[in-house]
Amino acid sequence: MAIAYWPHGSRPRQRKVHPPADDQAHELWYFLDDHSDVIFPLLGLAIVALIVFGIRHGMTSNVAELRKKQERKDAIVRMMRSKLLVTADAVSGELGIDHFSASALLDDLVKEGKLIEQKSSGGVANYRLKGL
Repeated sequence: MAIAYWPHGSRPRQRKVHPPADDQAHELWYFLDDHSDVIFPLLGLAIVALIVFGIRHGMTSNVAELRKKQERKDAIVRMMRSKLLVTADAVSGELGIDHFSASALLDDLVKEGKLIEQKSSGGVANYRLKGL
């Protein structure tokens, strides 16, 4: 079965006659030309393996980021249970993240229906748990 798929049947392929190599680059080119039936499929397999590795690595990093984001949201909800009203500044100071990330997490919790946003004078948003 394997012989049927071999590019040149069961007999070894005869190598081309090359002129004498002037430098190492020509020697490399002649080597690639002589062994192309093995080198190029291996090169293709290496490229496919790198693509699969990159996709898997990207998927695991996305899962880790989502897990970290969910842990921060849970920490915000726990903090909300101990305090009545919380602002993005309080969340950023408590969790050690920047103000914009804290604001985005609070907005996500509002969209999920866990928090209610209350605007106060000056445009600063206060958040409270839904149902309190």
